[in-house]
This record gives sequence, C-alpha cells and structure tokens, in this order.
Amino acid sequence: MLADEERIQRIIEHHEREAEDESKREIGEDPLYDGIAWSSIEPFLPKQGRILDAGGGAGVWSVRLAEKSECSIVLFDIAHRLLTTATTRLKALKLSGRVDVLIADIRVIPHLGDSFDFVLCEGDPIAICGDSEKAVSELSRVLKPNGYLAAGLDSTIFRAFKALTSGASLDDVIELLRTGRSPAEDGALFESKSFTPTEFASLAKKHGLEMVRVAGRPIGFGSEMLDVFVSAIPIDLRREIFRENERPRLLNFLRQVYEEPYLAAVGSHLLVVAKKVAWDGK
Repeated sequence: MLADEERIQRIIEHHEREAEDESKREIGEDPLYDGIAWSSIEPFLPKQGRILDAGGGAGVWSVRLAEKSECSIVLFDIAHRLLTTATTRLKALKLSGRVDVLIADIRVIPHLGDSFDFVLCEGDPIAICGDSEKAVSELSRVLKPNGYLAAGLDSTIFRAFKALTSGASLDDVIELLRTGRSPAEDGALFESKSFTPTEFASLAKKHGLEMVRVAGRPIGFGSEMLDVFVSAIPIDLRREIFRENERPRLLNFLRQVYEEPYLAAVGSHLLVVAKKVAWDGK
C-alpha cells in the first residue's frame, strides 16, 4: 500500500495532466453521464444559501451551479493546476465573484460544521481520497441539517463484472465485492474504493445522512461506453444500436434504465443523493 503522501502526490499528478482537457469540458458533452448527474442534482438545490463543490477540480460543475442558482459557491481541490484552470474559467465567464476557490483536502475540510446548504462531491473524490469514511464524515459535518449531499462514486458491481470478463479469479472478484477496494497495481496509480448502493447507504446513515436517490451512470455515450448493460451486447450489434439516427431514442431508453434505483449498479458510476437528518435534541 502506498504511503499517504505518495498516494496524494500521484492523485495530484494524474488529475493535473487532465487540466488542459478539463479547461475545455462543458456539462452535457456526455449526455448520459452529465445528464443523469444534473437531473439528480437539480431538484435538491437550495434556492439561496451556500454550496460546497468538494474536490471540484477545474470548476466544471461550479460553473453550472453558479449559472443555475443564486447561491454563493466554495470550490476546493488538492490539485493546484486544476484550481488555476477553474479560476481562469470563472473569470472568463464573469463568475469569479460567485465562486471562492481554495486548496483543501476532502478528509480535512477547512470549514465549520453546518456551513453549507448543499454539498456536491462529483468526479470520485470519495473513491480516491484514501479514507472514504473520513471524507463522508467531513462532508456530512459541514452540511446543514436538512441539506443534501450529491456524490459521484465508482460502482463495485461494475468493477466486479469487468474483473470477471478480464479473467480475474473468482476469489479476487469475491474479495472485490466484499471490500470494494482496487489496489494500486495493473496500471492503476493509486488505490480506490468503490461502492454498492447498499454499502454507501449504510456508510451515509452512520454519519447522519439518509439516502434519497441513487442512479447509475456509464461513461461515454457510444458503443464503447463503460457499463455492465451495454458491455453484455456483442460489439457488432452495439455499433448497430448506436446508429446516429437511433441515438435520441436510445438515449431516452438508457436513461430510464440507469435512473431505475434497483438497476443503478449496472453503470460504471453511481450518483447518490443523501439528506442530512435534522437532530431534534432528544
């Protein structure tokens, strides 16, 4: 297992290599991944108050939040270059006054408890931070009672099926299902933690959060998209299904599949929303 400082440095280096691409990315480029995320986030946004974009990188989601709400926003990440990209993007869009940008670690959030009306943690920070439980605890701590946390997570079920199709032993797959942990090997730069919907619901409850929504998301709307559902279809048939003239209907069909809570884990990622339970003092 990597020492914490080395793992964090690898995470920073990995994501900073994406800074240029992230500077050009806009929400909606991946109609399933982004579309399902936004349809899960938007209904729970406060009309006013403060939003935290935790591990928000280059500010892709902070821009959408600033454009679609009147809230003030705090964006933090551990990767300096991504934050520089975020600052440039926000300035170009004249949103600098709406979004504060700072360096911080999701496991030690530099804000008082009950500071935010809504917390977004998209792009797998919980999965790769090295201590998922501490991250969830911190995200819950800074969220106000009755506020909502929306988080993107890697799916353990998808990882298990992918491991099986890649020739992993049944023992290894069973261990992956048990722990959700993928070690830093076989090309991976750092260990990561995935979840089943049930597992994350239990973790959330432990830290005062009640799950209210879960949806699955694949990456890439095309024949090579990453999920269990499409991967089961022979590649030639997949190309036929993804014909250009069928894409709108196919998009609607797949969104129904992924937004069905009992099928959420077929996607490579999950989008979960949890509400912080108000304590009545008894």
